[in-house]
Amino acid sequence: MKLAVLLALAASGAVFDARRELSVGGIRLGQSEAYVLSALGKPESRSTSETTDYLPVALEYPGFFIELDEQGVGRLLASSSRYCTPVGACPGMRLSDVQRIYGSAMKVEQIDGVPTGFVFNDGCWLAFSTRAEDVLTIEIACVP
Repeated sequence: MKLAVLLALAASGAVFDARRELSVGGIRLGQSEAYVLSALGKPESRSTSETTDYLPVALEYPGFFIELDEQGVGRLLASSSRYCTPVGACPGMRLSDVQRIYGSAMKVEQIDGVPTGFVFNDGCWLAFSTRAEDVLTIEIACVP
């Protein structure tokens, strides 16, 4: 069973910088493709969608998927423990350990019988999908 936990990095009570936390593996939303390439090197694959203008470019690294457009990175998806958030949440960790890291900024609720947490930071989120209490992926994205 998958669990999606969306984090709010709300300003009140947070002990970390919300804007800084909307990054994984050293890559932050809004950074250019050139920056990503200089930081991570050549991807295993680079593809361009002909059917959408929203984040049409995809870069794929082992355990890390990045979508972007001319304005920069718009979505990050990490599945390897090599790619962590600035405060140290990584794929492969126990969800309970991630909850200890984020404390009250992380909200977990039952939605249609599935534990799901929601809180947005100015239309952006940090999401942890899990199976059997282990974090499978970390996603960072914003509402288009």
